[in-house]
Order: sequence, then C-alpha cells, then structure tokens
Amino acid sequence: MSVRIIRAILLTLMIIPGVSAASDIASSVSGGVEDRLADGGYFELGVSVYGVNKVDIRQIDHQSVEPSLLISGMYQYKGLFVEMIHQSQDGINLGFNFWNSENWSLDLLLANLQSSRSRPEGVDPSMLDEADRNAYLMSEDSWYVGAGFRATRYWGDRYVFQYRLVSDYYDGQGISSTARLGTSWQVRNWNFHALGSIEYSSATLNRHFFSVSDEEATELFPEYQPGSSFSYGMELGVAYPLSESFVFRAMYRLNVLSNEVTDSPFNQTGYVSFFNASISYVF
Repeated sequence: MSVRIIRAILLTLMIIPGVSAASDIASSVSGGVEDRLADGGYFELGVSVYGVNKVDIRQIDHQSVEPSLLISGMYQYKGLFVEMIHQSQDGINLGFNFWNSENWSLDLLLANLQSSRSRPEGVDPSMLDEADRNAYLMSEDSWYVGAGFRATRYWGDRYVFQYRLVSDYYDGQGISSTARLGTSWQVRNWNFHALGSIEYSSATLNRHFFSVSDEEATELFPEYQPGSSFSYGMELGVAYPLSESFVFRAMYRLNVLSNEVTDSPFNQTGYVSFFNASISYVF
C-alpha cells in the first residue's frame, strides 16, 4: 500500500465510530461502553465533508473544505482487535486486550499506524544549493509505526478516561503519549459527546517533524531544534440516527499547539481547527 493511500485513509479516520468493544476512547465515548468485552465488531461506509485550517507550509495540497469517503471499522476476537475508527486521533491500531476488571481495561498495542514525514534518503543537504535545500526540506510522505500500551478507566456508561503511550519501531521517530477524558449524553434522539485531551511528544519526535539542522538551514527555513512538548485539545460532537442503518454525525475539534511546534519555520499557526459532517451506513 502506498504512503499516499495510507495518508488518505488516515485523514478519513478523523470523524466518528459506532458500537462497543475493547477500545479506542473515540469509540467508547461516542458509542457507549456496554458489552465492551464482547467479540464482534462493525463496518461503516459513507460520505463526509471536512474543513481544516492550514497549519504547515509543507501542506502544499491543502484545501479549506473537502469532500471525503468515510470508512470505519473495528473487530475484536478473544482479546485480539483491529481498529480503524473515524473519530480517533490515534490512527490505525492492531493490539491485544490482556486484562479487564469492572472499571479498567488494559491493551497491548502491537502496531499503531499514523501518517508522518521523512526527508529524502541518500541526499547530502550540504551539497545542495539554497533552492534545492528548500525543496529537500519540504519532505516526503511517510508513516509512524509504533507499539506500546493503553489503559482505559470507565465510570458507568457515560465517562471514560484513557492513557496511551507508543514508541516508533519503524524509523525511531520517538514517543507519543496521550491522556483523554470523555463523556456522552442524550437529548431525545440526539447523542452528544465531549472529549478533552493532553498529548506529549518527545524531543526526538518533534525534531523528526519540525527541526532544521545547521547544514540544512536556508533563509526560508533557518536552523531550529525543538525539545519535547505538550499540546491540548477539545472536541464536541453529535450523532443522530436517520434510520436503523443510516447515521448523521458532526463534530468540531480544536487542538492548541505548543511553542516547540509553533516556533518551527514550517509552522503557520498556533492551533488546528477541524470540522466534519457525515452520513454513513452501518453494517
């Protein structure tokens, strides 16, 4: 599967899921936690439109509003699970649910796939002129493949807390860790959810994305070496069943970026603003 196709899939995985199982907090907070240990899953197909601000100068194909194919799914069998969940901010997951209690669930994440960037291989930037170094610094599509663990705490059927930590083993890109708290409530047939998050990125991860070394530096992209960072986010969403199988959903997410990101010469803003509305068929 090409990097471009993977990035397209990951972009569509930012909207919303459905039922229950082991699970990414995106599924639990919007779909409830009833029967979370049961084997089984779901598949969802639909269309959506999303809007996002341009954050990075390297997003050369950016458009403010775009249509998108909605693909979502999750399956669990005897603890082994695979997740492709739209509302998730954590990419595609393959893992194993190895311990549960009435209120806790612990997962081993064997493979976490997210979009990333990499500089062209086999190129010595010190041998390039200014224009060629600028082109070199625009990077290529790549991916982050990590492993780690996930701990989830449930309070009844409304509140969910989840902590997650993964480290890249594909290209040594560093550590990402998140803590998220979510809740859901119903008003007639409208199902609302809210989700707050804190995300930690190691210095290695930030430098992979946002650094410029002395030999790479140009007038447009001066030298920059970030450290580790924390970012903060809030999400609000709603779902409404149009029929037994068709569902309308909408959500808005705002992530406030740290100075380690905003001070990068690649960065163009201090926040990421994302909106999506969709209609999907749940199998």
